[in-house]
Order: sequence, then C-alpha cells, then structure tokens
Amino acid sequence: MKSRYVFAICLAFLLAVAGGAATEEITIISEENPPFNFTQDGVFTGSSTQVVQAILHRISQQAEIQVWTWARGYQQALTQPNVVLFSTARTKAREKLFHWVGPLYKVRFGFYARKGMVFQLTCLDDAKKVGAIATYKDDVREQLLKSLGFTNLDSSKSPVSNLKKLLSGRVDLWLYSSLGVPSVAAQIGIDPGVIELVLPFKDYYAYIAISKPTPPAVALKWQSALDELKRDGSFKGIVEQWLPPENIPQVRHLQANSWTAAVKLKIYTENSPPANYLHQGRLKGMSVRIVREILGRLHMPDNIQAVPWARGYTLALTQPNVALFSTTRLPQREKLFKWVGPLYSQTWEFYARKDATIQIDSMAQAKAVPRIGTYYKDAKDQYLRANGFGNLVSTNKNLSNIRHLLDGTIDLWVSSDFNMPYLARQAGIDPEQLKLVYAFKKVQNYIAFSSQSPDALVSRWQQALDEIKQDGTYDRLCLQRSDM
Repeated sequence: MKSRYVFAICLAFLLAVAGGAATEEITIISEENPPFNFTQDGVFTGSSTQVVQAILHRISQQAEIQVWTWARGYQQALTQPNVVLFSTARTKAREKLFHWVGPLYKVRFGFYARKGMVFQLTCLDDAKKVGAIATYKDDVREQLLKSLGFTNLDSSKSPVSNLKKLLSGRVDLWLYSSLGVPSVAAQIGIDPGVIELVLPFKDYYAYIAISKPTPPAVALKWQSALDELKRDGSFKGIVEQWLPPENIPQVRHLQANSWTAAVKLKIYTENSPPANYLHQGRLKGMSVRIVREILGRLHMPDNIQAVPWARGYTLALTQPNVALFSTTRLPQREKLFKWVGPLYSQTWEFYARKDATIQIDSMAQAKAVPRIGTYYKDAKDQYLRANGFGNLVSTNKNLSNIRHLLDGTIDLWVSSDFNMPYLARQAGIDPEQLKLVYAFKKVQNYIAFSSQSPDALVSRWQQALDEIKQDGTYDRLCLQRSDM
C-alpha cells in the first residue's frame, strides 16, 4: 500500500464540451484534516471525502484522491489547470481564485491554549500581543491573520505538530477549528480537555475548490451532482455520521407552487450602492444578487426595475403584489408593509465636508444646523421628520446631496457607513473629501412587500431567504465584489 500521504494518482476525467466529448485529466487533492478528510485504518475517509466520492459516482466517474500537505495542494490548485481541492474555506480573498462547489460544512475557528493558562483575550488585538501562535501553513486561518497584520505566527505543515508545540509551551496559542481539535488530539493520544478555547474567531463554510483555468462546465457538473445529493437526502445521510447538526448546512426542499410562479409580482429597487445600483445600464449589488437568487429558487421571473426611491415607495404603499428593496424596517413603517429579511445592517450618520468646522454630539445639536440634505421619502428622511427636524432639504436624487454639500448649499448630508463611500465615488467624489460628524442610529434593511400581497407569497420568500442563509449561499453572494 502506498504511503498515507500519497493515497492515489491522477485520474482520467471525461468532460463533455461543446462540439463533442473531450478527455480532461483532473487531479483531486485533499489533506489530513479529520473529521472532514483523513486516513483511518489505511483508508482515506471523512465527511467531505465521502461526499466527493458520492459526487464522482453521480457523474459516473471513477477517481482516486491524492493526499498532500495543504500548502502544496493549495499552490497546485492556484497554479495548475484541472485541479480539485477539498475541503477549502471560501473567503472574500479567495473568491475569484477558484470555481466553487458546495457548501460542505460550517466550521468555527478559534484560539486555543493549554488549560489553566491565564490569557486576557477579549479581541484580536490581544492575540497579537502573545508570544507565538501556531498556524497551519497557507490555510485560511493563517491567511486571515496575516491579512490582519499578525506578525507572531509560528507556521507548520501539520496540525499535529501545532498541537505538540502548544502542549510543550513552544507557542502560546493554536488557531484551529472546534471540530478538528478532538480528532487531532486523538491522533497523538491525548485528552482534548487539556486545551481550551480562549477566543472564538470566525465561522466559515467549506467548499470544493476547482482551479480557475478548469472549464466552468466541470464545476457546474459537480455542483449539480451535489445539489442532487442534498435534495434526495444522500448528503445528510453521509455527513451526519461525522458532524454534529450545527455544522451541517441546512437543506430545505423548497418547492414553488404553480400559483407562486404565476404571481405577477412587480419588483422595484433604487440606485443605492453597494446593495443595489446601476452599472453600465445593468442592475448589480449584494441585495440584487440575493433577490435574484430567491427568484431563481421560486421559479419567478427576474423583472426588477430601478426607479427613484419616492416612486418605488409610493407604488409599494398603494398597489398589490409589489416588492421594494432594500427597505429600512422602522416602527412607523411596520404595519405599512409585509417584511422579508433582514438583508443587511447599517448605521445612519451625518457627513460634512472635510474642511467643515461643524461639531455635533447629539440629535438636539443636529437640529440647530441650518441645512441638512436628505433623500426624499427614504427612511432617514422620514425618521428625522418624525423626530422634529425642520431643517431638512430633500432631493429626489441622492447624489445631488453630495454636490450640494461640497458647494456649500447644505451643511450636512445624511447617509450611512454602508452607502457613503460608494455613493461618493458614483458622484465622482473621493470619499476622503467628506468626514463623519455624528452617527445616530443602527438599522436593518429588508425586502418590503405591499400590504395587499398574499401572506403565502411573503412566507415563501422568507423561506427562500432563510435557506440561502443556511446553505452558505448568502455568504457567497455577500462576498462577491462590487464594480465600484
């Protein structure tokens, strides 16, 4: 039998391409990372391994898996065509480096220390101050810490060696996953209770990564097979043998009723980057991607229109079967609409020119400012009016507020941390020309349905959004980069 680190050889993989069938050699690579992919009694197994094998069975391919160190496998997938690498955490930094198939599971990363060690860790900055942190070379956790400015990393090509370094006192912390710790401890025959989680870090979904030069049709074929496994229950039957329920991506078998597909729903949005905006005549943005995903899952037509906010808001107030996004949910709006969400959060803020001398420490002081620019009938405009602001200068074009601010026509502009930099750039203004004066309210944005819309339709949309969040699609859609 071959060494446990070289479990298999490259496989021949038949791929149908336009004009006929072409033979593509695909290299499938994994690593020793229990309980997802690891060698047990001479057999490479684990939750992700068995899912990959089930995918290969579904697409009628015979394949073997090469077991490499993560750093070597990752570099191969980055630089060579026709490489499949699993299990791979999907992050913003990696989004455009691979084709993605998944998700396979959800995992929580955290910093571990020897039990009884006294660490005052309340945030990541505290972790930067310890002597050394054991990390796994080139994996997502190490990459994230490097991107955050960590300089105290002790990198290794083996999780087992990292745990040994922690136990011997050569490092102060070990960054690893909650699911992986017991398995690594078992490999060296120790009780995982001798170490403890001292600072949670992040939650991520793991995927199958396919190298970028590989024909997209390969990734599509793999994803279709995985989707079938999830729909018929095979996926759950595999992974629940290895993983606790909280780490398994939830799968809802959401079926669109014929009447749902036939509903003539009018969908409106506005030009408000980065959630929803026009770029070269096309609608883009995080919220647009989410709404389109819902429409696709419910087999409903994509008829989203971009209109001025006041018009869209009036239509949602007065007509049946209207959906408007992204709409801030406020107490005064609660009974006006039916709500699906949330899509995202933001903080409302007052902005001034960078050279302005205005200082505000309260809403009462803001009321004394001569002129505040707002976007007519949007949530911030309505909120300020409801709270007694009589100094508002409203416009139907939010970008006009930025120009009015710079030319001195208004003294403050109301926007949010979520929107301001994008709106400024869209207006041809460097965001650095503006400054935050006062932040006054944190809110969440939703899809607002007109009150005359059927409850069953709204419920179906909420179910679809919940499914998108639970299966990892929401994270993927949010991570996609904007064109601005």
